[in-house]
Parts: sequence; structure tokens; C-alpha cells
Amino acid sequence: MATPITPTERPKLPYEHPDLHIYKKLFKQNVIRRFVRKSAYKNHDDFMIKIFQDRTQSLSSLCETLVRYVAEAFSHYQIWDYTHAYYPGRPGQQTVRTDALEGVSRVLPLFAAWLIHSRQETLNGLNLQSIHISDMIRQAFIHGTDPTHKGYWGKLENYDQKICESADLALTLWLSKDWVWDKLEPRLQQQIITWFEQVNHCEIVDNNWHLFPLLVQFVIRDLTGINDIALWRYDRVKEFYVGDGWFRDGAKGNFDYYNAWGFYYSLYWLNQISPDFDTDFIQQSLNHFNQHYLHFMTPTGIPFFGRSACYRLAVSAPLIAGVDLGCSSVTVGEAKNALENTLRYFISHGAFKAGAPTQGLFSDDPRLVDNYSGPASSFWSLRAVIVALYCGQRIDLWEALANPL
Repeated sequence: MATPITPTERPKLPYEHPDLHIYKKLFKQNVIRRFVRKSAYKNHDDFMIKIFQDRTQSLSSLCETLVRYVAEAFSHYQIWDYTHAYYPGRPGQQTVRTDALEGVSRVLPLFAAWLIHSRQETLNGLNLQSIHISDMIRQAFIHGTDPTHKGYWGKLENYDQKICESADLALTLWLSKDWVWDKLEPRLQQQIITWFEQVNHCEIVDNNWHLFPLLVQFVIRDLTGINDIALWRYDRVKEFYVGDGWFRDGAKGNFDYYNAWGFYYSLYWLNQISPDFDTDFIQQSLNHFNQHYLHFMTPTGIPFFGRSACYRLAVSAPLIAGVDLGCSSVTVGEAKNALENTLRYFISHGAFKAGAPTQGLFSDDPRLVDNYSGPASSFWSLRAVIVALYCGQRIDLWEALANPL
């Protein structure tokens, strides 16, 4: 029997209880959005459906096509030197400016992983126009962390959604460090670190969010040697572990796919950034989880339960991560089959529209959109592809035979 988890009082979150100040901010940002947002970029939506229906296409080719599709659309939507991207769709409960930040923070890790996969700094969009990936990432960090720039990502407040997004941005910086960080002058490096260090002083909800400042702090230590890691946050995350590979999302939290694309995704990256950090627990808990979780994967989707169903394409992330960490419960062929089947099933049924994952299972479906999910939130769906691009070559993902599920 799992040890009872000591509960904490849930804080009163500003955007769940908006005041006049927040309403004024929302109004101002909505006006700005009307002037800066672009038309929906639907140029290749039908092509994506056809290519993911084509069984002659390899998994490697499908992932390459997906990156090209996303990069071309991102280039269309981005504004203010790649610091924000206003995608069309249903807004979240945060400000529309935060929605536009998600349009960058949740997309850039895909491009950073592609740099590692391809060892090339440019790719061609599906329109064959060249896109300079490393320069795009470099500009986003230089300007997003500059308080004098129009695209500044802003001050981090307590319980701020930007704390969550800072983790994906930090991961991007770590993945792309050979192309971006290592080529920045010290002044710009310090500017970027100063922005990230804000997470050290922010209060957060007592659940999976502990992993966001932790990931930022791990990246800062790796890049600079500054060790401000709040290990008590990691200890608290482990208190949520109830056995058999499952975490409860907070003392009173539920069990759902956040185990897959939240907890284990973050734990995997902590391991990659600092391979000696609590290796036994991360490997063993993931191995236990994958042993049963593998059976959720089918050629026709997955069983749905819990929150954030619109992140559905990321379900295979812990399987691929498990193979990379040497876990025995899943073979590379099974992980490959799970990734390819889920990508094919959802995308061939229209899960991408206007350059982004839809806010639903197939097409947009407001019944499945949580109040915290904005137009670009569904880009967390790319987390399985990000892990695959990052480690695929060393685990032989692309060449392995896909074993039956």
C-alpha cells in the first residue's frame, strides 16, 4: 500500500479568479493580437493526411515531413523575431500573449531535437523554401530574454504559466547548445540565464509543476555550473509515486496520461542532462510503468481518460525513453510500432490543421479542451517525436523492424 501523501492547500490562482487588472490586460492583448496575427496557414493540411495514410513511407520520412510542415507554418505565424507565434484556435484561460508564447516554447524543442538528428542547421519547408533552424532559435532567446525588446517573455509571477513554458525553453537551449548557446557572447548568455533564474523565486502548484523549475535548474547547472537546484522539489515529486510506475498528480491528484507525457518526459530529460542523478529510481519506475502501459497502444488509437486529451500524439514518449534508458519491458521494435501507429492514426484522420495539432482528437473538439489549453498548447503532442529525434539513431529506432504490439 502506498504511503499517504501529505496534502497542501491549493492556492487561489489569479487567472481562475480574474480581477479588473487582469481584464484590462486581456483587453489590451486582444487588441494587439487583432493587428499582429496572421491568416490560418492551411497550405499542406491535405498533403499531411495523405502522406500519413501512405504505408510506403518510413517512420523516419514521416517525422521529417512533420518537422518540415511545422517549421514552415511556424515561420508564417511567428512575430517579434521568433519570440511569439499567434496560432488560430480556442484561447486558454491565460492571456493571449501567453498563448503566443506557447506557440514558441512548445515548438522550439522539436527544432532543437531535429538539429541533433540531422546535424544540419537548415531545412526546407514543404514549399521547398529554406528555413535556418539554429538562427531561428538563437533569435528567439536573444530577444525573448531582452527586457527592452517588444518580444520580451516578461517577468515570471507566482503560479505563472510562463514557469511551465520556461522548462520547454530551457530544454531547447540545452538540446541546441552546440549551435546556439556555445556561439553566444557572454553578455547574451548572462541575459538568458538571468531570465531563467526567475523560476528560483516563484511559487507553484504542488503537483507535476515541480518538474518545470527543476528542469530549468538542471539546464542552468549544465551550461554554467551554477547549482541552485531545489532538490526538495524532486523529493516532493517522488512522494507522489504510488508504485507500479504510477504517480498521483499531487496529494489529491488523479492518474492519467500526465504520467506519460508529463512526469516521465521530464524525468527522462533530467536523466539526460545529468546522467548520474537518481538513475535507479528513474529507470526502474519507468520500466514498471512501460510494462503495462505498452498495452494501451493499438493501431486504432488509445483508450482515453483524464485531462489534456489533445496531447494524444505524445503517448509513446515514455516507451521510446525507456528503450533509450535500457529498460527491459519494451523493445525498440515495440516502441517504434507504438510511435508510428499513433502518429499515422491521428494525423491521417486530420489531427493537424493550419500547421498545428488540433484542439481535439482528430478535428477541433471544444468538449476535450481544458480551460488551461490555448491554440498552441497541443504542441505538447510532439513530445514523442522530440524524444525519437533526439535518441533515435543511437537506439536504432529508424532501422529496427516494428514488432507487433
